[in-house]
Amino acid sequence: MVVLMGTLGLTSCAASAAGGSASPSPTSSSSAAVIGTDSSAGAGMGSVAAPLVCDAVDLKPGATVSGTDLAACVVAYSTAAGSGHEVFTASDGTSGEVDFEFGDAPAMSGSVTASDGTTSFVLTPSESWVTIDGAWVRGVSGSSDPHELLADTVGQAYRAMADPSVAAGFLSASESWTVQEDQDVITLPGGEEVLSWRVQSDAPFPAFGGEVQEMIVWLTSGHVPVGNQATVSVGGVQTTTSQRYSSWGMPVSIVPPTQ
Repeated sequence: MVVLMGTLGLTSCAASAAGGSASPSPTSSSSAAVIGTDSSAGAGMGSVAAPLVCDAVDLKPGATVSGTDLAACVVAYSTAAGSGHEVFTASDGTSGEVDFEFGDAPAMSGSVTASDGTTSFVLTPSESWVTIDGAWVRGVSGSSDPHELLADTVGQAYRAMADPSVAAGFLSASESWTVQEDQDVITLPGGEEVLSWRVQSDAPFPAFGGEVQEMIVWLTSGHVPVGNQATVSVGGVQTTTSQRYSSWGMPVSIVPPTQ
């Protein structure tokens, strides 16, 4: 699902298209006191029921969860929902917003805003479009035009990271996760607040040529993924990216731009 490394890679590629950089310093995870009651079917949550594989993820304080079980639950939920909405932020101030379709034919549309401007993108199973210098550019594999080549690179990176098997492999790379003692209040895109269990990796783990120093996945009591945060170190550069998810299973419209 796009919940994982796909957006980390997309943020970097899109920032390059805009001429920027995506190498933020780390930030701490947000937490809040437990208030209200758990909501797993609110306006921002969609109405997708948790798959049976999520029964293996015991959401109670101090519970240990294997990476294999966590990956199976998160990926199965994302696949069952098929679509959703995401906002993300990086610790250098980079931010973005995405509508996405997840599964065998991944697609997404949205924008990334960095210090030097905003880059928009539309990625379908067969095409990738990115705004470069304010104009839409269609990705062309092997093109001699650097802009067309960059737009294609963005599309290729996303499609690889949005593969369910890659997403599962990423989460399961951390053998052990622990459900933390207190729930956090997570603010979804649109402003709805939901109580969520913070499931945290027990140790750093390798992934995609770097090291994930810390990762948190937030799940409601209904096993709905509502967010994650990962601090990744690659080549001595540390990056923290946070994502929040809503509208699981709701229709999205992802249409390539007209030239």
